[in-house]
Amino acid sequence: MTTEKQRYHPSSVLFQLYSLLKGSFFIILYLFVLRSSQDTGFWQIAKAAFLAFLVMATLKILLNWMFNRYELSNEAIVLYNGIFVKKQRTIGFKRIQNVQQTTNFLHRLLKLTSLTLETGTSGDEASVRFPVLAYQEADRIKGIVEKAKLPEELQPDREEAVELPSITVPKRQIYFTPSKKDLIKAAFTSFSVLAIFPILFSLYFQIDDFFNLDNASRSVFHYLTGHLWLLLPILLAALLLSAMIGFITTYSKYGKFEISADEDRIYIKKGVFTESIFSIQKDKVQAIKLEQPFLKRMLGMVEVKLLSAGNVGDEAVETNSLFPFLPIKDAHQLVKQLLPSYEFSDEMKPLPKNTLWLRLLRPYYFWIIATAALLYFKMEWAWLSAVLLVFLIALRIADFRFTQYAFNERFVQIRKGAFVVETFITKRVKIQEIEVTQGWLQRKFGVASLHFHNRGKPLHISVLQDVPNAAGQQFYLWFKGRSKVVKL
Repeated sequence: MTTEKQRYHPSSVLFQLYSLLKGSFFIILYLFVLRSSQDTGFWQIAKAAFLAFLVMATLKILLNWMFNRYELSNEAIVLYNGIFVKKQRTIGFKRIQNVQQTTNFLHRLLKLTSLTLETGTSGDEASVRFPVLAYQEADRIKGIVEKAKLPEELQPDREEAVELPSITVPKRQIYFTPSKKDLIKAAFTSFSVLAIFPILFSLYFQIDDFFNLDNASRSVFHYLTGHLWLLLPILLAALLLSAMIGFITTYSKYGKFEISADEDRIYIKKGVFTESIFSIQKDKVQAIKLEQPFLKRMLGMVEVKLLSAGNVGDEAVETNSLFPFLPIKDAHQLVKQLLPSYEFSDEMKPLPKNTLWLRLLRPYYFWIIATAALLYFKMEWAWLSAVLLVFLIALRIADFRFTQYAFNERFVQIRKGAFVVETFITKRVKIQEIEVTQGWLQRKFGVASLHFHNRGKPLHISVLQDVPNAAGQQFYLWFKGRSKVVKL
């Protein structure tokens, strides 16, 4: 099956023009509204140059739509790009690791969607993006991708016009949807309730660029200092408004959050106004990462992220993350259900006690630079140097306390961090390369650092510092014997 070359959806022109005008909004506002009465030579040239830019950018968008094409076959997608310099790019469907479908408000308004196909490579050409597609075309492309991954015995004879056999769609099971209580906890834990304050400050400075607000600000400040009783209701109203905005922000992001899976794939759906649907093959998950910032650690919550061989969705919508505000027990149970081939170890080894002194003896480069800056620019604030040193020492002690490791026949698991504690779990068969290093100070204490690489974009490198030399040697032999492990 091979289709003819196709143009991209005509609405892609509309979407690109919208993005162009959106990115140029403040320039248009400044040149043609706030400076509309300026008729000097400089402003006339600036306005003419900007209009010429808009015309050229619009012309390029139209020409790209006219000349760019794509073509689908049983095995690959071929992209034809370029106006004057033609470029042809072929991507085999079997290289595609992950599929992400995103539908924002404008898409829904026009009953359209977007589709991104991620490969396991890196670089600018690691993905194939269709910014605008009809739902029917998006489903057709996803169907072709899935059929291309069928076993050879189910593939049709390319020389004969044989239709693919009917495929039973795997049954999905929903494993998690957040409750209202989860959303409220998410709003406060993510500090979304404080979102209004940076928004107001940003809005103030943007308006101040065009209008001088200093006099008005002084008048309001003097009035409030003379009527202190007004501060309490204003503060309460601001907090209430901020809480409402924070909850709306969190709900728009996680209100329709859903994690489901079938035998082969994990599906993550999220977003109310901008809906994103992402799927990842279970056997392409390279590692699992659990992150606990200080506040989440105090509340017994954790965020689980999946490390994939390809891009794990669009970074702007963070589709590589399972629900970021899960209780620890629920997170472990969810991972076991989604990825039963992974396991958590409750018995982890701490670092040798003498390595605490090693960590405290390492140079404090940031403290040295900060102290020098304080002595040079703000001598009267030199006392902050002592506070910073105590803080850095406390971080190193906390990092020593939380750092632990474990590895068995099939897995390695490490935990480290101070303010943000991170637990990383990967299979031995998923590790691409390892390295055992030992610095001068480490040799004195009889310890070494372990480095291991997992496929990802970018390449994920995990480092565990200051394990005993015996553990380093054992880790090296453990990795060397991975060819004997049957991949599960």
